[in-house]
Amino acid sequence: MIARNRIWEEMKQAKSNIICLQKYTDKGRRNLRIFNVLIITLPTLGALCGGIFDNIIYAITGASATALTAALKSILPNLTQSEQELSELDRLMDFYSKYMNNLEKLWYNYDKDFITEKEMINKLFEIKEDECDRYSLLNKGVRSISKKEKYTIENDCTEYINRVYFIKTDENN
Repeated sequence: MIARNRIWEEMKQAKSNIICLQKYTDKGRRNLRIFNVLIITLPTLGALCGGIFDNIIYAITGASATALTAALKSILPNLTQSEQELSELDRLMDFYSKYMNNLEKLWYNYDKDFITEKEMINKLFEIKEDECDRYSLLNKGVRSISKKEKYTIENDCTEYINRVYFIKTDENN
């Protein structure tokens, strides 16, 4: 095993996990807000339509809106994740951010010859031990990601890696 390649792959995977969690929790919170607005708006409209207008069509529309809201409330947990689940994913994102920082520090120390390859591998496996426990939480919390989202995450990660590690700016020259 080439130690540099292993730590490099771990850094790329950690950054991908961070980006994935950011995008996923943002989307989850947006969906949760939309559903909550619908749950509040539909019965209100139903009550207004049925009460204000003296028309059977409006009364049926209002009752239908109220029935739809009741159905939405019962299936909401299957459609969106709760704020508690999204908060758990936020904590997981915090973990991966710290994990990424530890990997970058390890990379720097090895790159500048502050530690040997053997020391780097030992520290990597120490750090990796904590990460292994979190991976099942990631799989449990992130319900699904489309191919388009995977592609976007991969591109964002590659862009970050290139910007931070490869592209020299005027300040670095």
